[in-house]
Amino acid sequence: MKILIIHNKYQTKNIGGEDIVFFNELNALTERLGDDNIFSYDTSNDNLSKIKLLFNIWFSLKHYKAVFDLVKANNIDIVHVHNFFPMLTPSVFKAAKDAGAKVIHTLHNYRWWCISGIFYRKGYGICEACLENKLTSIVHKCYRGSVIQSIFAQMSFLFYKYYKPFHLIDSYFVLTSFQREKLIHIGLDATKIIIKPNFIVDYPLDNDIKSGYIFVGRLEESKGIEILINVWKELGNEYKLTVVGTGELEVKLMSQKLSSNISFLGKKSHEETLRLISRSKYLIQPSLWYETFGLTIIEAMSLGIPVIGFEIGTRPDFIIHNVNGFLCEPQTLKSTIIMSENISNYNFLSKNAIIDSKQYSEDIIINKQIEIYGKIVNSY
Repeated sequence: MKILIIHNKYQTKNIGGEDIVFFNELNALTERLGDDNIFSYDTSNDNLSKIKLLFNIWFSLKHYKAVFDLVKANNIDIVHVHNFFPMLTPSVFKAAKDAGAKVIHTLHNYRWWCISGIFYRKGYGICEACLENKLTSIVHKCYRGSVIQSIFAQMSFLFYKYYKPFHLIDSYFVLTSFQREKLIHIGLDATKIIIKPNFIVDYPLDNDIKSGYIFVGRLEESKGIEILINVWKELGNEYKLTVVGTGELEVKLMSQKLSSNISFLGKKSHEETLRLISRSKYLIQPSLWYETFGLTIIEAMSLGIPVIGFEIGTRPDFIIHNVNGFLCEPQTLKSTIIMSENISNYNFLSKNAIIDSKQYSEDIIINKQIEIYGKIVNSY
């Protein structure tokens, strides 16, 4: 069985979960199935030219030909596409199908239905208006805060759907039960949807004393960072918050008069971020949109760090209230933090977090993924 993994990487300065998952899966599959059976094809937004993109965003003949030739020359059985937007375009789905391969697409976001990809609108909250009226995204500048870019993004996805790309995809990987139910409700063919979570790479446990709380993520409205900072301003100095990440709100947040118990560390390497998490008492995940997974949540739990998160979207798929962390609402975040600081059963939470994270180990998930590949090759 020969597999081609495809991904449109984000800019290096904005590397995120999708890029990490792509590299992790590629390495794990290569280790198990060998270099002769695993192939990759990727491009990076570092190389993005806005002028060329205006012409190529609709259908990339360059990437179509490259993928078609790669599949044919190597007798590829399965083409697994992660992110395809904006440079690869759905041309890669058609190339794979035309060359005779089965096609899998991991839905890391909701961009097929929402050009921001997250069903969230700045200043509004969770928003699914584009399911009824596509003009909403243009009026509210949902793609990168630009009317022009929103027009082109929305037009491109309408163009993609006109050519029925869903017919080119044999199966979709989704990451949680919540995401599966959301997509079925939207109208995606339930028979094509397979739950295949991301996996975590083992990181040694840190036996140092745990203290403080940590936030890891982009500093933007949808991640709930403003709510978190405002809550922290009301807490005493004994409550320490470490913020890891960068983003559009960084300058605004750091220009405010912040309490001495809040530390902004900026962007850190993945390894350094895990080290910081491992020395914290809790990870806080206050995201205000559904999310499609919770890689940082699972990584924290694997280190024995319970998680506090809002009861929105995928969070209940991972966080079991008062078992491996706490679920709350934005308005009860402060009281939840105060309660968590001196809780008597912290060791119970920590041990359960480790136990619950093991179902997302590399061996379990990647072996399941290989098994699914085999069924798809043999069943269609």
